[in-house]
Amino acid sequence: MNKETLKEMFNFTKNKKETIIIGIILATQLLVYTFSYPFIMQKVVDKAIPEKDINLVISLSVILIIIVIIRFITDRYSEIRRKNCYNDNDAEIKNKIFKSIQEAKVSELDKIQAGNLFEIVGQQALEASQLFVWNFVGIISVRLGLTIAISIILLILNLKLGLIILGTFIISYLILVPFYLKTIKVYRNLQRIVIDLQGNINEYIEAYSTTKTLKLEEINLTEISKMLDKCKAEMVKSSKIIAIHNGLFSLLTFGAVISILIIGGNELSLGIGMASTIMLMVDYVDDINRHMKSLLEHVHGLNNRYNCFLNVLKMSKIEKEKDEGIKRLDSIKTLEFKDVSLTYDGVNTILDRISFKVNKPTQIAIVGRSGAGKTSLVNLLPRFYDIGSGSILINETDYREYKLEELRNNIAYVFQEPVIFDKTILENIQFGNKKNIEERQIKDVCKKIGLDCKIRQLPNGYNTIMNSKSDLLSYGEKQLLSFARAILKNADLIILDEVTSNLDFEFEEAIMKATKEILNNKISFVIAHRLNTIKNADLIMFIEDKQIVEMGSHEELIKKHGYYYNLYMSKEKI
Repeated sequence: MNKETLKEMFNFTKNKKETIIIGIILATQLLVYTFSYPFIMQKVVDKAIPEKDINLVISLSVILIIIVIIRFITDRYSEIRRKNCYNDNDAEIKNKIFKSIQEAKVSELDKIQAGNLFEIVGQQALEASQLFVWNFVGIISVRLGLTIAISIILLILNLKLGLIILGTFIISYLILVPFYLKTIKVYRNLQRIVIDLQGNINEYIEAYSTTKTLKLEEINLTEISKMLDKCKAEMVKSSKIIAIHNGLFSLLTFGAVISILIIGGNELSLGIGMASTIMLMVDYVDDINRHMKSLLEHVHGLNNRYNCFLNVLKMSKIEKEKDEGIKRLDSIKTLEFKDVSLTYDGVNTILDRISFKVNKPTQIAIVGRSGAGKTSLVNLLPRFYDIGSGSILINETDYREYKLEELRNNIAYVFQEPVIFDKTILENIQFGNKKNIEERQIKDVCKKIGLDCKIRQLPNGYNTIMNSKSDLLSYGEKQLLSFARAILKNADLIILDEVTSNLDFEFEEAIMKATKEILNNKISFVIAHRLNTIKNADLIMFIEDKQIVEMGSHEELIKKHGYYYNLYMSKEKI
């Protein structure tokens, strides 16, 4: 763990002071107990019992009982407070990750599986939240405090035997180092496999309908089995490392006990040693054995949490959207692309020197074969991706000069797949709209697009709770909900991305009716897979080989007998 990571770990911890206080309390009470226990036992064995001093035995017993009670109380308090620290840190880390995801560039999020995000925000964040508390309280304060205390006591009791036992401790620590380094790699591999496993499981669950339709159950099970086998292999590796270390340390501990009995027994026979010293020495060897095994468990736990923390840290540092704009944007009147090029990876060009200018109101239809770059073009408008070169002007001003929030407030986007949240129908339509929308306005819009009657037939009407998987509304009706949301936003720039591609003729007609409502007096971009739905567009752009190869009205493009004409006459869907 380098200095920079340690600093990040400290910054991620919400209750830093309380964690340190808990560590100090635990270390203090353990030191008191560790120092007082041998003193009391020596007095009882070497003085009270030989002299048959019952009062001294009772007095020392009472003191020991009080110390044990205090230890019980402080342990209980510390454990409760430590759990609270875990929970607070977990909430703090989840908030930080979620904030990072919200602010992240879309291009960066595209690289991550949804299941991976769930795993990191969920279990990994929980493990990472315990790292500082676990590290400071479990290892630094408690284990270090006990090590120092036991070392001092052993040297005071018997210098020669103390040095032997401390030598054992030092050797075992040196043995621990390579095991620690080995387990870091093992746990890192394990974490990577777990994240990939969670990602695949999430995708299989989300796509269960496709899985059953395409008969992919066996393939999916095989993939999951392979990943589970990898998990098992890494866990076995970890278990072997722990077993080897425990065996080596037990051997060293046994050697220390034999040394104590031989040297201590010899001193006792010569009359220069005490039985209580030998007894305490053996007892402390057992303590060291237990503490070292506990330390080993802490080390493995620390490795696991540390790797989780690195994943969380990486997610929190995901590249953010750049928002250097300072200008307000009250409305969009003109839009211009000037030699705009786009690349996702800095190597492969997606769009090349796109240029056009439109004024409000204009309906633009974008056509072209799959993969031509149609969706990539419209995704530049809300700045989901950064342009590689060229410029996009809104109202004759570079659109990067506007605040990102201002820009997106003026854009409504209806995606190919309807976006439905686990809320009531009313809340779904209102979702994300910062304007005060009355229920009457929502119902009026639903009447215009032919959705009101169906909603009223539901058990709770507009207050019916639904989600994307619910069959209360058909696919087409869910898409109409997305339209209602966009209509109520009343934005100046509208994007419709193949919104009729998965609809039958009946709902296509309803969508076209809704389209007329939403596109009235706007600048709109419509990506369509059926050419007859965009014949009335003011401007049709045909994209081929990353460029606009034709542009004009339906009549103008038909007269050219070019790309658009050939596609239109073939009656082929795009």
